[in-house]
Amino acid sequence: MSLRAIKLNNLEVIRLSENLSNIIQNQTLSVNQIAQELGIPMMTLRRLLSGETTDPRISTVKLIANHFGITVDSLIENNTSLPINASKKTKPIFAPILDWETAERINSISELQLANWTSWQPVSLCEKNVISDQAFALESRPSMYPRYPQGTIFIIDPVVTPADGDVVLVKIKENNKLTLRELLIDPPEWKLYSLTADSIMLNYSTEKHHVVGVVLLTMLYNRRICD
Repeated sequence: MSLRAIKLNNLEVIRLSENLSNIIQNQTLSVNQIAQELGIPMMTLRRLLSGETTDPRISTVKLIANHFGITVDSLIENNTSLPINASKKTKPIFAPILDWETAERINSISELQLANWTSWQPVSLCEKNVISDQAFALESRPSMYPRYPQGTIFIIDPVVTPADGDVVLVKIKENNKLTLRELLIDPPEWKLYSLTADSIMLNYSTEKHHVVGVVLLTMLYNRRICD
């Protein structure tokens, strides 16, 4: 499966459109609100729903699948039970929102005094999905626009094992700087693709890079404070 796009036949396009439509009909949120939760343009979601997009980005389809706790394959298969399963939610949990400087400075959120932390992001996941107590949130940088609009929140879990197609948070060991990259695994090589057009692809090396965590969810939310 290509990192950049999935080539679908006509039947798979129809099933993707039908499955997404059925899932969203079982939600209490509008298409616009779901697009904001996913951190993708509303028109991107509408084109998927209408069947206009025949070559969607794998990262977009994977993001949608992860959000609803299902697999990418199940989105393009004939699955009549999908809407029921996908609509089940758990109560929100909260992840601390870090600034990028703090995230670069620490090795784990265990180093922080979270008892007095003031910035938290509520996270609602499907029943079969969980995040660890090491998960944290970061807000998008201006350089990530237009793929990620200003105010996009990334939920990052250091405990999750990176997989092909994931967006991962990577630390450059030379200067301890952090960067979000799209991971392509072509054994034995790992390649880290830029989310912007002006950065080069990196060949992952344990001597030069450290995968801090996997982006489990992106949300276009205003920050919320939990006391």
